[in-house]
Amino acid sequence: MRLLAAALLSVVIPAKALASGSISCSSEDGQASVELTVGSLPVLKIVRATLSAGGRQWHTDGSGEAAMAISQAFQDDETLRVDFTDPNVERVLAKLRLFHVVEGKDAAMAGTVQVAGDGVWPLACIGP
Repeated sequence: MRLLAAALLSVVIPAKALASGSISCSSEDGQASVELTVGSLPVLKIVRATLSAGGRQWHTDGSGEAAMAISQAFQDDETLRVDFTDPNVERVLAKLRLFHVVEGKDAAMAGTVQVAGDGVWPLACIGP
């Protein structure tokens, strides 16, 4: 009976810990986009991120052209802010700043992504 209970818990617990949602943002001109996979925790936890801008692409999982790391991320009732750095955390590659507003069943999210040496793009987003 204990073995069965342990097996059941090993299946249930990881499934809950891996629950996530996504936020997808893009510029109107298609020159920039950000994809975030966000964990379901009481605090903001970005599990994976992809950034495309100025014809280049970065990923937090090391795939694609270049790797990046999430150096800091913050979310409150109105904003979501993420700073991306090189994997060694020696320089900031990009800054994501989003504003989100909820009224009843309606919600909107928009902001900017700034890529060092490449530019700044306005973004419209869909996601939680």
